[in-house]
Formats: sequence, C-alpha cells, structure tokens
Amino acid sequence: MSTSRSTRLDNGYLSPERIQVARMRRGWTKTELAHELKVTPRTITKYETEGAPTRSAEALGRALGFPTGYFAREQTTSFDVAEVNFRAARKASGRQRQAAVAAGISGVEIDHWISERFALPPIDLPMLVGERPRGAARLLRGIWGLGTKPLPNLVQLAESRGVRVYSLPPFADAVDAYSIWSGGVPYVFLARHKTPERTRFDLAHELGHLVLHESEPADTTAQEREADEFASEFLMPAASVVEYLPRNPTLAQLMAVRDTFKVSAMAIAFAANRAGRYTEWAYRQTCIELSQRGYRSGEPGGMRHHEMSRVFPQVLSSGRSSAVTAQMIAEALDLPLADLHALTFGAELRPAQELEAIASVPQPRQAPPDQADGHRHLRAL
Repeated sequence: MSTSRSTRLDNGYLSPERIQVARMRRGWTKTELAHELKVTPRTITKYETEGAPTRSAEALGRALGFPTGYFAREQTTSFDVAEVNFRAARKASGRQRQAAVAAGISGVEIDHWISERFALPPIDLPMLVGERPRGAARLLRGIWGLGTKPLPNLVQLAESRGVRVYSLPPFADAVDAYSIWSGGVPYVFLARHKTPERTRFDLAHELGHLVLHESEPADTTAQEREADEFASEFLMPAASVVEYLPRNPTLAQLMAVRDTFKVSAMAIAFAANRAGRYTEWAYRQTCIELSQRGYRSGEPGGMRHHEMSRVFPQVLSSGRSSAVTAQMIAEALDLPLADLHALTFGAELRPAQELEAIASVPQPRQAPPDQADGHRHLRAL
C-alpha cells in the first residue's frame, strides 16, 4: 500500500526525528551509528537535529534495518523517556528504555492506522487521580461492572474498554511493561518473557498507572508501590480472598485459588496475608515452602499460555486476498515487518490452537456502503 504524499517530507531532507527513533529502536548510540555509516558522531547529531540529505536514506535503512521510506515520513507521534512509567526501570539499561520508547512510537502509529479503518471499542478508563490505590481498584471494578469475581483474559478486558495493548519486541522488552496516555488514548506495552501470571500482574500494574498517575512525573518509587497495590486489589480483591480461602489455607487450597484468579502463587499468598487469612507464622512458612518449590522464580503448574489480544487476530488475517495483513500495514507505515509482528503479539504468525478463545472469531467485515465513517467494525469485545 502506498503512502500518501501528505505524510512525506518534501524539503530534500530526511526526518531528524525518524532517524533518532530508528537508532533508539536498535539500541545504538550516535557513535555506533556513525561508525556503521563511516561518518563522525557530530554528523549523526546534525542528522538528528536538522535532518539528513535524502541520499543518506539507503545507508540509514541498511544500517538500522528500516525501509528507506521510513526516514522520509513526517513524524506525527513522539513521547519521551521521562514521560514513561517503566515496570522494570532499574533493571533495564538506558538503551533498553530508549528502545522501548521507540517501539512504542511505532505501536502508536500502528494504532492510528488501525483506528482509521476499524471501529475500536470506545475509551472507558476513568481518571482516579487522588484515590487510594486499593480504593481505585475497587472503583474501577465497580465502573466496569466486574464485582469481586475473578477477572477474565485481562488483555481482552482492557481492549474492550478502549485500552490499546501492544507487545514489546526483544531487547525493548527488558523494561517488562510501560504505559502512557497519548492523544487522549491509553496505551500499554507489555513484555511476555515472564510467566503468564506475572505478565497479567504487569498489565494490571500499568492500568493502575493509567488511572492514578496521568499528570505526575513518571517512574517514582511511590508510583510503583501504588501501582502494585492497585494491581493486587484489582486482580485479587480482599473480599474475594476472604470468600475463597479459609484461615491458614493449605498449599493445595492456595493453588486452587491461584488457578481461579490466574495469578502467581506468591501473589495470592501475599493477598491472603493482607486479607488476614494467615497468621504471621503460617504466612512465613507458606512463603518458605513456595520458594523451595520454585514459585519465587517461576510458576510450576500455572497458566499454559500468555493471554492473547482479540483485536489483532481480527484485524490481521494472512492468506486472504481481501483481508488486512501485517505486510500491508508495514508497507503503509514503512515499518520493518518483524517489528510489526513483535508489537501485535505475533497474532498473524501464531498457530490457531494457541490463539486463546479467538479461533472462532469471524474476520472483520467491510462496513456497509451507507456507513458515513467508512470504518470496519470489529466483533464485540
């Protein structure tokens, strides 16, 4: 699919912002890119502030693994590392954080492309700034009509409320997860290298940031603690824990409730202790036993698969001549195809049996000819 002229620069120079984003996405310093292009670091600085001559596009594309057309496009999306709540900020290097932000910029552009062609669920994510984290979690459950029951697929629940959930590519995924409001739209970028239960907790943590910390400086210890408190209560309300677990539950009882709520064993033990279901001695003994059985670093017998998006398998449909494919979107946006797959949960590449609760979802249908907005409508989420 060709790109309209309105998105192309026409001044004989490549976009300085695009050059910087592509370099950040690859985790390179200016010096490393300069070495690859056989120019000076000062030249790269000039490229990223004033733009590079158009004849440099091919060399930049080869070095950074981006289509040459990417560097000639206008930059329509940007956000800075300082705006972002990284889940694993201390563990991730500066390069990895920059790569995650660059991947997110591509994710927002993909979302804009999809949103222009498909009717996504409206945004239904209230701002709860000033609320206590656990109270905010209970409020959000109430607003979304969830009561205190165990939550379903959390990726799909977030999508059904207008939250855009994207997966993070390798290297960028060292940050674990992050969230941001961009153009009035909430985004979560989620790594999938941890257990499905811990990835689910990360998504709940990011929902906490989105509702609690819209206008605050990002990445403070207090914010991280509040987002953790929100996630714990959102996934495992104290009222539910009291209902499901007896006092000083056995390990078998704890595991049964872990499976019901789709959380880690350590998380449900913590929630049970917080809800007063353990004596301090029993809680310590439970944590010791869980640690000895490998639950501190993994989740034996836990969820078999990570939770999948419902949006992307409906949008992307390889092998059908009338459907949208990842290749089509990548060409339209001048993005590397591998990045597009990595950002969209690999939905087009995964075997049908692994697409949880999605195999029976019909493909997007074209909007009726008399529909004014021209969008295709996704199946209700």
